[in-house]
Amino acid sequence: MPTRETLLLQPDRPLRLHAVRQWELHVEAGIVWITSGAAADLFLVAGDSYRLPCAGVVLVEAVRGPAVVRLESEQRSRVSALVESLRKMLPKGLATP
Repeated sequence: MPTRETLLLQPDRPLRLHAVRQWELHVEAGIVWITSGAAADLFLVAGDSYRLPCAGVVLVEAVRGPAVVRLESEQRSRVSALVESLRKMLPKGLATP
């Protein structure tokens, strides 16, 4: 199951994200500015998405008014898929908890 978090961002109040897992940022409403220091700055509008880097710090800030962003991580679903594939390899008696 994916991990999700919806955030309301305000202008002049940057959100600092420590990229410790593979997050994808979806802009639900408004305009956001993203900078990581490693790549060029980005401006995203409602409907745009951006996959955050796996390491480092990323700053996200609303521009010209509030913005709503959704952060999603597929990390848990990958683990679940791995567990499911391992269960399929086990004899039936061992595959059930």
